[in-house]
Amino acid sequence: MTTRGLPLLLACGLLALALAMPPLSWSRRSYDFLAVFDITQSMGVADYRLDGRPASRLDFARQALREALPRLPCGSRVGLAAFTEYRSLMLLAPIEVCEHYNDLLATLEQLDGRMRWADASQVSKGVYWALRAARDIGDEPRLLFFSDGHESPPIEGEGPALFGDITRGQIGGLIVGTGDLAPSPIPKVDPSGRSRGVWSADEVAQGLDPDRRSEHLSGLRETHLQGLAARTGLGYVRLEDAAGLTAAMRDPQLARTRELPTDLTWMPVALALAAVCWPALAGVLRARRNRLPATTDGAIRNRAKTSQSHHP
Repeated sequence: MTTRGLPLLLACGLLALALAMPPLSWSRRSYDFLAVFDITQSMGVADYRLDGRPASRLDFARQALREALPRLPCGSRVGLAAFTEYRSLMLLAPIEVCEHYNDLLATLEQLDGRMRWADASQVSKGVYWALRAARDIGDEPRLLFFSDGHESPPIEGEGPALFGDITRGQIGGLIVGTGDLAPSPIPKVDPSGRSRGVWSADEVAQGLDPDRRSEHLSGLRETHLQGLAARTGLGYVRLEDAAGLTAAMRDPQLARTRELPTDLTWMPVALALAAVCWPALAGVLRARRNRLPATTDGAIRNRAKTSQSHHP
């Protein structure tokens, strides 16, 4: 075999290596989350905007997570759950975001108020149940709990204490405050999701304080959620846009460094491409190098002729 055939033979060998090369374990940073969405009726308040149109708190939260998913590194895992009444129900156990991206989007699309099995909204207990769920999954993913903090029936004081089988800070993560601080009427919907107007003051349970009988209106209960975050050892962030949520999710303190299968087949493929292209590139360089002396000699001769023409 001539030396001309060596680059092609080398390229074939490298491509065969790429086809047979298994993923290799590589230490990388990744993120694991269990994202829990409050699907109670107050999350239907449309105090956000998407594409210039009013959007409910739940729709905006889903869209923010939808945009955050492709910005998580491969190897990260995300699960989905819904909260209403006093419990958080897991819908999808954490799965890898790159391989199962479409499954996550499909589940997010179906996650809405029609899943609601009760109209009560005991947010504190919902967070505690979500912490239990994250603990019981295994590998203890971080918790993302999207809620406006609206408790119904209203609670007095701090609310229920942390469950005895959960330790403060045992599960990390974020409570994501969702909604505008300004109170708005709460939409009333039937089980099929059709609008039935808004809730009036005499249709909902009100607090004991006569000066605070406005439970038919809902704004972000940020102070309550911040206290709940402090009680559980979670962080708190207000949901303002998808970029802010992505940045909060990618906080290095929430990351985990572990051995993950990593596809490195691009390396032998790149070397194979270089092997195929090198002969042609070498030929171009040789041709330019050979032309350079002739061009230089021609320029010298031309200058000599020009100089002679100016002297009789």
